[in-house]
Amino acid sequence: MARIRAITADEVRPLRQRILRPHQRESALVYAGDAAPDTLHAGAFEDGELVGIASIFLEPPEYNVTHPAAWRLRGMATLPEYRGKGLGRLLLTACLRHASAEGGRLAWCNARVSAIGFYRRLGFEQLGAVFELPAIGPHVLMERPLQGFSAADRVFMQG
Repeated sequence: MARIRAITADEVRPLRQRILRPHQRESALVYAGDAAPDTLHAGAFEDGELVGIASIFLEPPEYNVTHPAAWRLRGMATLPEYRGKGLGRLLLTACLRHASAEGGRLAWCNARVSAIGFYRRLGFEQLGAVFELPAIGPHVLMERPLQGFSAADRVFMQG
């Protein structure tokens, strides 16, 4: 059974590199916000092995830089052999609950085109057209309100 728990920024970087950006060195995958005290890095574990990651941190989107309570989801990844088992949903839910408990009102991300359906099923809506992130591929901007998650939901992780 999968376990979801908070991990460090250093722990997410190997999977960020391996799955999301194999053309970059791990040391180049330090994101703005990684070290902020309110940032959550969530890890999915199967039999003690880290098999999925997601990070969320307070950052307004470029289309609304004055939004006071927007949280950016970034670096979601699951090892291919563990996809389709609900780990992404668990990781995303953990991130949304964390942001909501921190006073967040909006979650947003730059989603890979291949993941649009996943995010839609979890309440995200696409804003605008497909755009290209150099050396990474086609993405879309997506967002969702954080209503529906309460501060009481903050204790979400097992173990």
